[in-house]
Amino acid sequence: MTGFSNTLRRCLRCVTFSSVILLVALWSIQVIGANQEPLRAGNPNLGYRRFIFERSIPIPKPSYYSNREWKKQSGDDRKTFWRCDYPVFTGGPASTLINRTLQKYMLTVATNQDEPPKIPISPESTAEALIASYQKERRESGSELPFQVAVKGSVLLNKPGLLSVRMDAHLFFGGAHGMDPIKLFVFNCNTGSQLNLADIFVPQFDARLNSLINRAFRRKNGLSTMDQLDHPKGGYFGLSIKQLNYTNNFALSNDGMIFVYNEYEIAAYANGPTEILIPWSELHPLLKEDFKAQYAITFAQ
Repeated sequence: MTGFSNTLRRCLRCVTFSSVILLVALWSIQVIGANQEPLRAGNPNLGYRRFIFERSIPIPKPSYYSNREWKKQSGDDRKTFWRCDYPVFTGGPASTLINRTLQKYMLTVATNQDEPPKIPISPESTAEALIASYQKERRESGSELPFQVAVKGSVLLNKPGLLSVRMDAHLFFGGAHGMDPIKLFVFNCNTGSQLNLADIFVPQFDARLNSLINRAFRRKNGLSTMDQLDHPKGGYFGLSIKQLNYTNNFALSNDGMIFVYNEYEIAAYANGPTEILIPWSELHPLLKEDFKAQYAITFAQ
């Protein structure tokens, strides 16, 4: 994906006037078509709307498809595309920081980099760069595979003072298969800062949280306390690993805390991401008293 990043930088330096007009037109279409979300009851300072953008081009029929088979392929299979659909928040300075954090992640994962390029980028310029990179790859290597990026954000929790957002991505740049990473965020709505587990749980929570995660994993997969975690029902990597350790990829919901392990983190690609939900009734003894007081925790116990 180095070529994609280099293409992105070149596109940002060499955007023509006509390209600017095109991008403005695309932006206008998407804003008009965006779904407007009302401000949520009980949290009057934090509302959101959805920003939806897509740029795509059709791909020629690959040689490994017959004409009949090609006609049966779905729309997405027949094009290279870059699309995003995510919430944009309103309601004071905190929303600005939240939006910046979410967009930074979206553009980082969409360019397959640890950090976004230093040059300011946007969904529009990133989409143009992806298409240019696909066209260059096709010319130089003869690859018949499309490049495809889709990022979708959803609001898991929006309560006074607390916000949880989930970002699902699908990334395919030609190869055996794509990747489908999931990233979870928890924000303090008053400051816009992200919360970590140490902000939520009492000191030395590690062992107790790991125990809850392992219990929930076994419950979800029908494993007894005696079954190995790499039992066919569990699909966990490694015979020598006795337990799951918590991940910092977590979110809050009305039902409890969600922990997500992405593909290859604890299981094979074929298993997909692993999601573990721990109910509030089990987590309540681990929650800091000031966390419960500050955010007026009213979740079911």
